[in-house]
Amino acid sequence: MTRFAAFAASLLTLALILPGTAQAFDVRAGPIWNNDDAQAKCPHVCQWYGGWNGNWTTTEPGVMSVCGCKAEAQGSGNDANAGPIWSNQDAPGKCPPACQFYQGWNGQWRTTQPGVMSVCGCNETWH
Repeated sequence: MTRFAAFAASLLTLALILPGTAQAFDVRAGPIWNNDDAQAKCPHVCQWYGGWNGNWTTTEPGVMSVCGCKAEAQGSGNDANAGPIWSNQDAPGKCPPACQFYQGWNGQWRTTQPGVMSVCGCNETWH
């Protein structure tokens, strides 16, 4: 086989494999006990991360699991996606749950896409 033919075959193989490769951004979910529990928890955990890709993993048995989400977190390394936050009065209802598995909310938030997405500052840098 010529070099060009081998190269072309490699590109064709990659083109066939890559579209089916599931990309994931893992978001902590607390303990997930089984697939039924994941089906109940992960869609909610991934709601602001492009949805759930169907995958989950236990990272610390009985303590912590992660859900595979389709989109990454926006903002800096300690920010968690929270959906739209409309005001400083709205933030305390949305940020503590967004940061619950990242050592809590640090009191900061900002809008990344007006009317669509805001991020909450968590106490732990996690991405």
